[in-house]
Amino acid sequence: MQDQDRLSERARETQERLIRAGLSLFSKQGLEGVRTRQLADEAGVNQSAIPYHFGGKEGVYLAVLEHVANGIVEHLALPRLLTNSPSPAAALQTLMQDFVRALLGSETSTASSLLLAREQLQPSAEFDALYSRLFLPLHQAVSELVAAIRGEDPGLRENILCAHAILGQALAFSVAREALLRRLGEKALRPQQVAQIAGLVGVMSVAAAQY
Repeated sequence: MQDQDRLSERARETQERLIRAGLSLFSKQGLEGVRTRQLADEAGVNQSAIPYHFGGKEGVYLAVLEHVANGIVEHLALPRLLTNSPSPAAALQTLMQDFVRALLGSETSTASSLLLAREQLQPSAEFDALYSRLFLPLHQAVSELVAAIRGEDPGLRENILCAHAILGQALAFSVAREALLRRLGEKALRPQQVAQIAGLVGVMSVAAAQY
C-alpha cells in the first residue's frame, strides 16, 4: 500500500509539473509553438511522461486549460454567491470583484490571462471544454443578474451583450495589463491596486446593468 501511495504521489507530482510548465510555455507560444521536448525539459521530466500521463502534448494543453478554468470557477463559487447575496446588484458587484481578483491576484495570473486571450482570439480544439467549464456559466450568471436588476428576460440579446460588456471590463485589466502598468509607472500590480481595480469594476458593473 505504501509503495502504491508513493507511486501515486510521484505521478501527481509529475502531472503538476507538466501542467505548470505547460501554463508557462503555452501562454507565450501557443499549442503549436511548443515542442514536446521543450515541454518535458521545462517540467524537468522525461519526455515519455507526456504520453504516459496525458496521451500527448494536446492532453497537457487540455489539462492546463482545465486547471486555469477550475481555479477561477472555484474562486468565484457561483452557486453560493448567487444564493447568499441580498440582491442581484450586490451579487453582480461581488461577482465582478471576485472575477478581477481571480484574473489579477495570483502568481500565475499573467500566464493564465495570456492563455485565455489566445483561446478567445484563436480558439483551439479544446476551446469547447474551456467554454463549458468557465465562460458559459460565468456569462449566464452575469446575464441573469443583469436581467434581474432590469426586471427582464436574461435571454434577451441586449442583456447578453450587456453581460459581455461587463465581463470585458475585468478582462481589459487582464489582457491589456502592460499598457496600464506603463501608465502607472509600475512593474507589477500591487495587492492594494488589485483591490482598487476590483472595487472600481464592481461599481461600474452595477451601473452598466442599471443603464
